[in-house]
Amino acid sequence: MTRRQALWILGIAVAVTAVLVALHLAMPIGQTWAVNRILHHVWEAATGLAGAGSLVWLMWPRPKVGRRDEQRLKAHRRVIALVAIVLAVVLLIVFAEIRRDLATRTRLGGPAVADLQAIGKALDAYAADHGGAEPPSIADLAPKYLEASRLYYAHRHGPGVAGPLADAGGPDAEAPSYTLAKRPVPRDTKPRPASALRAYLRPGNAWAPLTAVLDKGGTARVSYEDEVREFEEEPGTGR
Repeated sequence: MTRRQALWILGIAVAVTAVLVALHLAMPIGQTWAVNRILHHVWEAATGLAGAGSLVWLMWPRPKVGRRDEQRLKAHRRVIALVAIVLAVVLLIVFAEIRRDLATRTRLGGPAVADLQAIGKALDAYAADHGGAEPPSIADLAPKYLEASRLYYAHRHGPGVAGPLADAGGPDAEAPSYTLAKRPVPRDTKPRPASALRAYLRPGNAWAPLTAVLDKGGTARVSYEDEVREFEEEPGTGR
């Protein structure tokens, strides 16, 4: 690899990296979770293909001509280019994951947190009228204690992709996305510590593996799905 070739590779790598970063920043995070997730995976695939193609081109065998010193210098430049390509791909993937996490937190931090705060107030009002007891499910809060628009029959799709509560009646109706934090019946007899969560948004289809949770103290926040997995009896259910 000559000095001129090395500079060309560096220039192309910088340009490709800039384009990929710009494309990820331009993702329409206001779209549905599924659209954002698909675009994110396409972006990661493009990053991987660009990196793999660069490595194949770099390592492709070429006729060895010239003096030993020149060959040693070319090999040295090839190693530097190899390290630079791998580092660029890793940094791009890390950037994409951080960006996805921040964008999802921003989106969930609006309607999901606001609705969970409203659910917390409704739970307090319900408990005051029922001797401190909680309702069997969040759906029982509507319409007396909570507006129907605060609940979503959009299982694992997040807020904003929902129909009115009244439109989801019947025995086959989908459970509301917001769920009380109640553990399934344990299969063993080992006691479990009390949970600090009161309710949460069903996770599973967000752009990043995040969910909104409501603490016992009334604080609503965005957290990782792992915090609520113990409340999901199986995929698609949770009581």
